Amino acid sequence: MFATTAGTRSEGRRVERRPAPVGTAAALLLLAVSPAMAQQQDTVRADSVPVYRLEGITVTVSRSEQEVQKLPYAIGVLGASEIQALQTAISLAEALPEIPGVFVSNRYNFALGDRISIRGFGARSQFGVRGIRIIQDGIPLTLPDGQSQLNNLDLSAAGRIEVIRGPASALYGNASGGVVSVQTESPPPRPLVADARALGGSFGSSRLYQKYDVKAAGRQGKFDYTGHFGYFRTDGYRLHSAARYALLNGRMRYRPDADSEITVIVNYANTPQAESPSTLTDSLARVKPDTARDIALSPEQCPPEPGFGGCQDLGEESEQGQAGVSYRRQLSEEQQLSLMAYGLLRNLENRIPFTLIQLDRFGFGTRLEYRYAPLAGRVNFVTAGFDLDHQGDDRVENARDADQTGPITLDQDERVTSLGLFAQSGLAPIADAELTLSLRYDRVQFEVDDRLVTADDPDDSGSRKMDQLSPMAGLRYTHARWLNVYGNVGRSFQTPTTTELSDSLGGFNETLQPERAVNYEFGLKGTAADRVTYSLAIFSADIDDLIVGSAVPGTERVFFDNAGSAAHKGVEAGLSALLADGLVFTTSYTYSDFRFTEFRTEEDDYGGNRLPGVPPNRFYGRITYSHRSGATGSLEFRAVDSFFVDNANESRNDGYGVVDLRFGYSLLTPRLEIRPLVGLNNLFDQRYNSSVVVNAVRGRYYEPAPGRNVYLGLSVKTG
Repeated sequence: MFATTAGTRSEGRRVERRPAPVGTAAALLLLAVSPAMAQQQDTVRADSVPVYRLEGITVTVSRSEQEVQKLPYAIGVLGASEIQALQTAISLAEALPEIPGVFVSNRYNFALGDRISIRGFGARSQFGVRGIRIIQDGIPLTLPDGQSQLNNLDLSAAGRIEVIRGPASALYGNASGGVVSVQTESPPPRPLVADARALGGSFGSSRLYQKYDVKAAGRQGKFDYTGHFGYFRTDGYRLHSAARYALLNGRMRYRPDADSEITVIVNYANTPQAESPSTLTDSLARVKPDTARDIALSPEQCPPEPGFGGCQDLGEESEQGQAGVSYRRQLSEEQQLSLMAYGLLRNLENRIPFTLIQLDRFGFGTRLEYRYAPLAGRVNFVTAGFDLDHQGDDRVENARDADQTGPITLDQDERVTSLGLFAQSGLAPIADAELTLSLRYDRVQFEVDDRLVTADDPDDSGSRKMDQLSPMAGLRYTHARWLNVYGNVGRSFQTPTTTELSDSLGGFNETLQPERAVNYEFGLKGTAADRVTYSLAIFSADIDDLIVGSAVPGTERVFFDNAGSAAHKGVEAGLSALLADGLVFTTSYTYSDFRFTEFRTEEDDYGGNRLPGVPPNRFYGRITYSHRSGATGSLEFRAVDSFFVDNANESRNDGYGVVDLRFGYSLLTPRLEIRPLVGLNNLFDQRYNSSVVVNAVRGRYYEPAPGRNVYLGLSVKTG
């Protein structure tokens, strides 16, 4: 988790009804247990997590190395098997569903990426990720304004994912919903191990995808490294959803002595093609789910009489490079110091309806952490430090239609700088108990320089400052290994992103305020008989100045405003158990009751309505079997309740249940490990929408998912 970085360069280019609850008996049964997210095999690896026993497993996403079961808030941990083994490793929707409280919508649209929400935070996202902190090898993929892009996320080389649910702002600042930390897998204790994998699949009708991964890793003396190159291309499930990208990720670590460590991380992603099919109405999604809106199509795909706006070839091309370097030093047996610095460059050309967006971004940041862990006494640890991050966006927008790019409508330089000071302490008031106290202060400065100033368009340059003091207190008591009881309370906040803060004419919306929340949580977790791990969390969040988006009449743009207040209440539960040698059962359940408590517009009063985009009930179950012969298989079931897609609660997305089946085999030879695999997704050919855009224009809320589809893969590993 200790990483530091310097920048790489990337040259850009310019062109002028209420949902029915689940059965009571099932709900009561599930409330008695809760998730163990972990790895099934390879338990000798440094980044492995035994699926049936989290006792003793430590995480660093808590900003200090602590045991999962002894943290006073909800933590989920996934190992390499859940992320990579029988998966395509293309989307977080493959790995994260087993963590309760986390809802990942695979949009099958690489121009927009996955939509992720944790306890309802992030559900409003039109594209990318909002309100959730995403970290990869210590480098934040979340910008100072709270916006995250997943283009650079490397799941094919990930050895562990750690997830905090709840009031994470006391730890990381501008991230109300939680934190997702992805860590590259640890290298083996040999100078070189190479691994190559080829995978291909089909959505039917000659719509194929293919993915190639080459990895090399090793350890020699004081030096170790992990490198990965991946290439992916797809024709897309829907019309006009083709995509291509290449990803390069590397981590190199050097230990000059027993007390220090230097880590260098480099990451580069190039996406020369990411078509966007846009969203569909309910009737069109049901009749022809693999189609696209006319406005999304290219001129070659355009029908003889296209709809309003013609065919504008929606999609994007992007390129991003980032790098970092970290230094960690054990000052003494009780003290540790770590320093991280990073930089990034991003170039984006994004074609949305009636607008061409061109963005050149430069960002950098640094983090300093000091940790003190006394060997005796009632102070278990003290962690303190600061984060400093900056993003600079050179943004130009042009009007466009089906025929040509029109005049410049927006030309401005946007800058966001955030400073966060934090401290955390663990105290032991009595035996078997720990009181965790956290305090963080954040100051986020938004600035804009308007370069498009005319007699009819005055200067919209300006700045806004937003700050927040975020305290958190958590108490954990351990009765036995099988029973850890905890509770916490904390404040959190999230600022508007630059996209949400900007109005359509340039400058900033002066009335839009940060979203603030007070979070409460009570939970149980533990490990029983070294065969079962469970957890249960009951939470509540009171949110003020809720940020919501609504369509601007007569346009495709979305305007953001503060809705008033909302209440998020829910229950998260799950279980992971070793039923027999090699047979593991994992299940989780999430109940969400998220409602506007106060939300009035000039026309309507939405008070009491459910927040759109979040299903009230979700269930996940998986049975995995690994035989000593090398054969493995898993049967996975996901059930999602119906949910509303608009503030008025007049339209909804139907509930669905999906079954996936996967098989693999490991064949060992004296020099190689050969692993074929096959996966069958949506086994019973369920027709459903895997994602929605809440409050979309003209009822186009829905993003359909593929029917039954299959993929095949083969990997070869040396050593």
